[in-house]
Amino acid sequence: MNWNINTLVPVISFFLYAVLFVLVTTATPQTVVRRSFRWYLVTMLSWSFSGFMVLADISWTLFWFRVMSISAIATMASILFFTQALLEKKGKWTKFVLPYLLITSIIVGISDLVVKSVSVENNIVVDYQFGFLAILGIPGYLFVPYAFVELIREIRKTNDEIHKTRLQYLITGIGIMYLATFLNATPLGKYPVDIAANSVTALLIAYAILRYHLLDIRVVIRQGMVYSIPTIIIGAAYFLIITLSLTVFELYSGVEIFLLSLIVAVVTALLAEPLRVRAQLIIDRLFFREKFDSQVMLQNLSSRASSVLDLYKITNMILTEVTSTLHIPRAAFFLRDEDTGIFQVTNQIGFELPGNLSFRQGHPVALWFSTNNQPLTKHDLEVHPQFQSLWKSERQDLEEMEAELLIPIKVQSQLVGIFTLGLKRSEQVYSTEEKLTLSTVANQTAVAIENARLYTAEQNHRREIDTLYDLARQLVATDDLTTVINSVSRYATESVHVTYSRILIREENGDYYCRAIYHEQNLTGQLGLGKIEPIVAEHYFRDIMRNGQPAVLTISDPDLHDEEKQALFLNGARTLCLSPLIGVNEYIGLLVLGETGSNHKNPFDTSNIRLVKAISDHATSAIQRAMLHEQLEENFLQTVVSLANAIDARDAYTGDHSQRMGDLATRVSQAMNLSMKDI
Repeated sequence: MNWNINTLVPVISFFLYAVLFVLVTTATPQTVVRRSFRWYLVTMLSWSFSGFMVLADISWTLFWFRVMSISAIATMASILFFTQALLEKKGKWTKFVLPYLLITSIIVGISDLVVKSVSVENNIVVDYQFGFLAILGIPGYLFVPYAFVELIREIRKTNDEIHKTRLQYLITGIGIMYLATFLNATPLGKYPVDIAANSVTALLIAYAILRYHLLDIRVVIRQGMVYSIPTIIIGAAYFLIITLSLTVFELYSGVEIFLLSLIVAVVTALLAEPLRVRAQLIIDRLFFREKFDSQVMLQNLSSRASSVLDLYKITNMILTEVTSTLHIPRAAFFLRDEDTGIFQVTNQIGFELPGNLSFRQGHPVALWFSTNNQPLTKHDLEVHPQFQSLWKSERQDLEEMEAELLIPIKVQSQLVGIFTLGLKRSEQVYSTEEKLTLSTVANQTAVAIENARLYTAEQNHRREIDTLYDLARQLVATDDLTTVINSVSRYATESVHVTYSRILIREENGDYYCRAIYHEQNLTGQLGLGKIEPIVAEHYFRDIMRNGQPAVLTISDPDLHDEEKQALFLNGARTLCLSPLIGVNEYIGLLVLGETGSNHKNPFDTSNIRLVKAISDHATSAIQRAMLHEQLEENFLQTVVSLANAIDARDAYTGDHSQRMGDLATRVSQAMNLSMKDI
């Protein structure tokens, strides 16, 4: 027997499948799926060993070739049984598979009706001949396409990305093995191409077990052990390079050899070190992907978080990194408001959260995090006695969030926020390592988030002051009611950064009349300018006036009927803020702000509500003053008219003189196209 590449291929294949066999056999518990897969590995071991015996050309070549043929057909049948066990499906016709396999094996093994002859020279199969019953192998080769169809259906049906990836690796590996068997009908059949394909299949299955826990088999591999592989390879190459150099320059001796060895060693070491680092990086990505990705994520967040002071940008950056790295579709930040102590939604991805969803200062979750640094799972919320005191609405809010994991964000032992995460795409629970990674993310970014929050609060405060100062200057400069309400509407829209604003003035009869609008989109015909508000919305207006505080309504509010939504213009907006305009001993009206987009953040958070209240207070004073000025002008005109009428009444000849002069002035003004105010 000569050792060459042809005999080495089946040995490698046998070794790889032997390792897989040990992994599957020692895995506990021994489920039906694992047992059926173990039979597949046995057939592959038989195939590889018999292939080696054929190519070794020691003796009994025809016998071993027949064993290899039986092993190939048995492999196809084992793939079918494994697929049925994996998918928990069993066709009625599969009960005939074992009798077929038994009969075929007997015929192939003891007769020349299937395999007639085989000849091997120099470890190459020179020739082989099949008998007329070789067609018995056709049904066996049809088992694999059937198994493929069932596996593909399972891939399309499942939502578990990891399970889907496992099956894809399995299909790819078995497909390579299956297609390679057809090469035996070509001139390549004299070489062990099919057994080489079996080795590739073994490597893919091994990778799926190590990386994606195929068959739920978890193999613990120490990084140091895996890192030793590139170190050994590079060390061997290092030794060979020095040996080759000494062989080439064998004429040198003594000091010259020492200097040459030193130079070669230094140059090789300089070249080998980058290769070793690169090899370890590749190993990290292949075998420790989650840990590698998490480390990269932490490094990215650590380096970038300190340079960002915008609260929305930094929370959005963290959410994007975490959800993409750990494959989490939903996550949100609830940060504490300094004024109220309430933890409100600052930013979120994937959730459909109501705008008013929050954790109050005395919420059991907030109280737990105040004294504990450990994350809370959904299971903890259900079983811990501390959370039995949750109000019904609070429990309902948690269910709406669909939060699977809650993590505290603390600065100097003070709770400043809560990081909530939904279920993973794989629908598996969070592992201890993932909880630790997410807690590290919260700890590393807590200070950055707090700095950004304080910076944002200061910027909002300055913006409020600037806005109110500019608004006050505009309102003081005029006593015209139309100018006042238009200025208030424009400033409210631009400073709060919403889509539109409306000002409703309450008439003496109790009706609400839309006197001004301002919008960033073409919504003029949709906001009811110059019209009386529908009666169906008036009970909301009365409640807000009576409470004296702004109220926020959302389109998803279940208490709002379609007619009410239409009356409040909620069909054209997702969120409304209604702020009362209450003057001295009278109700003036309402300032209505609307946001139409599915916003990245709550448009009416505590900061914006405070600004809306301040604008409403300034607007109320200015509108009330303008109304009094308008009333004074009206009284002045009425006085003039009364005096004119008194003069006219004293002389019958000039009794209608003032009226005629007024009519004449009106017609002249209209001919000059003057405005109604000038007329």
